[in-house]
Amino acid sequence: MKTIITRLIIFVAALFLSTVLIMIGLGFLVWSSFLYLSTVLNPYVAALISGLIAIVLAGVVFMIVTGLTKGSGNKKSKLNEDEAPKFVDTSKVVEEYPLESGLMAMAAGFIAGSSPESKKVLTELFVSLSQNTSK
Repeated sequence: MKTIITRLIIFVAALFLSTVLIMIGLGFLVWSSFLYLSTVLNPYVAALISGLIAIVLAGVVFMIVTGLTKGSGNKKSKLNEDEAPKFVDTSKVVEEYPLESGLMAMAAGFIAGSSPESKKVLTELFVSLSQNTSK
Protein backbone atom coordinates (compact mmCIF):
# COMPACT_ATOMS: atom_id res chain seq x y z
CA MET A 1 0.00 0.00 0.00
CA LYS A 2 2.87 2.36 0.84
CA THR A 3 4.55 1.68 -2.50
CA ILE A 4 1.35 2.41 -4.39
CA ILE A 5 0.91 5.75 -2.64
CA THR A 6 4.59 6.55 -3.17
CA ARG A 7 4.29 5.77 -6.89
CA LEU A 8 1.17 7.94 -7.08
CA ILE A 9 2.91 10.88 -5.38
CA ILE A 10 5.96 10.56 -7.66
CA PHE A 11 3.71 10.37 -10.73
CA VAL A 12 1.70 13.47 -9.71
CA ALA A 13 4.91 15.42 -8.98
CA ALA A 14 6.39 14.46 -12.35
CA LEU A 15 3.12 15.36 -14.08
CA PHE A 16 3.06 18.76 -12.37
CA LEU A 17 6.70 19.49 -13.22
CA SER A 18 6.29 18.49 -16.86
CA THR A 19 3.13 20.60 -17.14
CA VAL A 20 4.95 23.66 -15.79
CA LEU A 21 7.88 23.12 -18.18
CA ILE A 22 5.54 22.68 -21.15
CA MET A 23 3.71 25.91 -20.29
CA ILE A 24 7.01 27.80 -20.04
CA GLY A 25 8.15 26.36 -23.37
CA LEU A 26 4.88 27.29 -25.07
CA GLY A 27 5.17 30.78 -23.61
CA PHE A 28 8.62 31.17 -25.18
CA LEU A 29 7.30 29.77 -28.47
CA VAL A 30 4.46 32.30 -28.62
CA TRP A 31 6.74 35.15 -27.52
CA SER A 32 9.37 34.31 -30.14
CA SER A 33 6.75 34.07 -32.88
CA PHE A 34 5.44 37.48 -31.79
CA LEU A 35 8.93 38.99 -31.89
CA TYR A 36 9.56 37.56 -35.34
CA LEU A 37 6.19 38.67 -36.73
CA SER A 38 6.49 42.15 -35.18
CA THR A 39 9.53 42.83 -37.36
CA VAL A 40 7.36 42.35 -40.44
CA LEU A 41 3.86 43.32 -39.26
CA ASN A 42 2.17 45.79 -36.94
CA PRO A 43 2.71 44.62 -33.29
CA TYR A 44 -1.05 44.27 -32.73
CA VAL A 45 -1.45 42.05 -35.76
CA ALA A 46 1.65 40.08 -34.77
CA ALA A 47 0.20 39.46 -31.29
CA LEU A 48 -3.12 38.38 -32.81
CA ILE A 49 -1.46 35.97 -35.22
CA SER A 50 0.78 34.55 -32.46
CA GLY A 51 -2.24 33.95 -30.23
CA LEU A 52 -4.19 32.33 -33.05
CA ILE A 53 -1.27 30.03 -33.84
CA ALA A 54 -1.15 28.97 -30.17
CA ILE A 55 -4.92 28.32 -30.10
CA VAL A 56 -4.80 26.31 -33.34
CA LEU A 57 -1.85 24.28 -32.04
CA ALA A 58 -3.73 23.53 -28.80
CA GLY A 59 -6.79 22.46 -30.82
CA VAL A 60 -4.73 20.13 -32.99
CA VAL A 61 -3.11 18.53 -29.94
CA PHE A 62 -6.54 18.14 -28.32
CA MET A 63 -7.98 16.47 -31.43
CA ILE A 64 -5.01 14.08 -31.66
CA VAL A 65 -5.24 13.10 -27.99
CA THR A 66 -9.02 12.66 -28.23
CA GLY A 67 -8.62 10.44 -31.29
CA LEU A 68 -5.93 8.32 -29.65
CA THR A 69 -7.74 7.81 -26.35
CA LYS A 70 -11.24 7.13 -27.68
CA GLY A 71 -11.00 3.35 -27.85
CA SER A 72 -8.51 2.78 -25.03
CA GLY A 73 -11.02 1.70 -22.35
CA ASN A 74 -10.77 -1.81 -20.98
CA LYS A 75 -13.66 -4.02 -21.96
CA LYS A 76 -14.95 -6.37 -19.25
CA SER A 77 -15.57 -9.93 -20.17
CA LYS A 78 -18.92 -11.55 -19.41
CA LEU A 79 -17.27 -13.87 -16.90
CA ASN A 80 -15.76 -11.09 -14.78
CA GLU A 81 -18.93 -8.97 -14.58
CA ASP A 82 -20.51 -11.21 -11.94
CA GLU A 83 -17.37 -11.28 -9.80
CA ALA A 84 -17.45 -7.61 -8.79
CA PRO A 85 -15.57 -6.83 -5.58
CA LYS A 86 -17.55 -5.84 -2.49
CA PHE A 87 -17.04 -2.16 -1.65
CA VAL A 88 -18.14 0.05 1.21
CA ASP A 89 -21.60 1.62 0.82
CA THR A 90 -20.56 4.89 -0.79
CA SER A 91 -23.87 6.68 -0.27
CA LYS A 92 -23.36 6.59 3.50
CA VAL A 93 -19.81 7.90 3.18
CA VAL A 94 -20.89 10.72 0.85
CA GLU A 95 -23.74 11.71 3.18
CA GLU A 96 -21.39 11.74 6.16
CA TYR A 97 -18.50 13.56 4.42
CA PRO A 98 -19.89 15.54 1.44
CA LEU A 99 -17.03 18.04 1.05
CA GLU A 100 -14.28 15.46 1.38
CA SER A 101 -16.08 13.11 -1.02
CA GLY A 102 -16.41 15.83 -3.65
CA LEU A 103 -12.77 16.86 -3.35
CA MET A 104 -11.57 13.25 -3.57
CA ALA A 105 -13.77 12.60 -6.62
CA MET A 106 -12.39 15.72 -8.29
CA ALA A 107 -8.78 14.75 -7.52
CA ALA A 108 -9.29 11.15 -8.65
CA GLY A 109 -10.94 12.32 -11.87
CA PHE A 110 -8.09 14.69 -12.63
CA ILE A 111 -5.45 12.05 -11.92
CA ALA A 112 -7.29 9.31 -13.83
CA GLY A 113 -7.68 11.53 -16.86
CA SER A 114 -4.04 12.47 -16.99
CA SER A 115 -2.57 9.20 -18.31
CA PRO A 116 -3.18 5.45 -18.66
CA GLU A 117 -0.51 4.69 -16.04
CA SER A 118 -2.35 6.75 -13.43
CA LYS A 119 -5.53 4.75 -14.05
CA LYS A 120 -3.60 1.57 -13.27
CA VAL A 121 -2.12 3.07 -10.08
CA LEU A 122 -5.53 4.31 -8.89
CA THR A 123 -7.10 0.90 -9.59
CA GLU A 124 -4.39 -0.85 -7.58
CA LEU A 125 -4.88 1.63 -4.74
CA PHE A 126 -8.66 1.14 -4.64
CA VAL A 127 -8.37 -2.65 -4.83
CA SER A 128 -5.87 -2.74 -1.97
CA LEU A 129 -8.04 -0.36 0.08
CA SER A 130 -11.13 -2.51 -0.51
CA GLN A 131 -9.22 -5.65 0.48
CA ASN A 132 -8.02 -3.98 3.68
CA THR A 133 -11.52 -2.77 4.62
CA SER A 134 -13.16 -6.15 3.94
CA LYS A 135 -10.76 -8.02 6.26
